[in-house]
Amino acid sequence: MGSPQLARLLGSQHARAATTPGGRRVPAYRSLADGVRLLVLEGRVPVAARLPAERELAAALAVSRTTVAAAYEALRGEGFLESRRGAGTVSYTHL
Repeated sequence: MGSPQLARLLGSQHARAATTPGGRRVPAYRSLADGVRLLVLEGRVPVAARLPAERELAAALAVSRTTVAAAYEALRGEGFLESRRGAGTVSYTHL
C-alpha cells in the first residue's frame, strides 16, 4: 500500500479522531495509530499489507517522522503491526 493511498484513507479518519468526547486534543501519534488500527479492523487495509516507510507516510500526511514512528511503535505494541529490518512494516491482527 502506497503512502498516498494510506494518506487518503486516513484523511476521513483523522478529522473525527482529533478530540476526545470531553473535548481534549488527542496527541497526533495516537490519532494516527487509531486511524490505522480502524482501517485494519474494517478491512480497508488488508492484513499483511505492507505499509509505507515512516518518511514516506510522514511526507504524505505532512506530519513529522517522529509522529509516524510513535504511531507505528504504539501499533506494534498493540499487535496491529509487525516490523522487520529490511522487510518493512506490515499490518497484522490476530482477530
